[in-house]
Amino acid sequence: MLKYVASALTLAILSVAVVAQTAPVVGDRTSPLNPLGGDGNVGISNAVLRDQPEVRSLRVVVEAGGVRAMHAHTDVRFHLFAPVSGPMELRLEGERTVVVQPWHTYYLAGGTQHGFHNAGNVAVEVMEIFVR
Repeated sequence: MLKYVASALTLAILSVAVVAQTAPVVGDRTSPLNPLGGDGNVGISNAVLRDQPEVRSLRVVVEAGGVRAMHAHTDVRFHLFAPVSGPMELRLEGERTVVVQPWHTYYLAGGTQHGFHNAGNVAVEVMEIFVR
């Protein structure tokens, strides 16, 4: 019995060591923004704040008049969209546009077709959180 307990303990310690070696990507507000290309995307940049198997978070900057084309995140269970510095128009497929106010979090189920637009005259920062 002691042999099995020792084996289980050794396996647990090795598992922790392997997990500790694969640190998540972690950024902050100083992380460089990357312009988002692709058809229909205008004035959108983002930076990964955290990326690990369970969760991913992005800092997104949407320039005045910026548009994120309709898209879906099929690799997540749900997605939180939270404008930080100003309101954002959130377009949902088959539904009317919703204006999401700063620090109000909008919940989307994984796979929901959506896009967004900054109708204001200054850039807006958005935090997006994806739970896998």
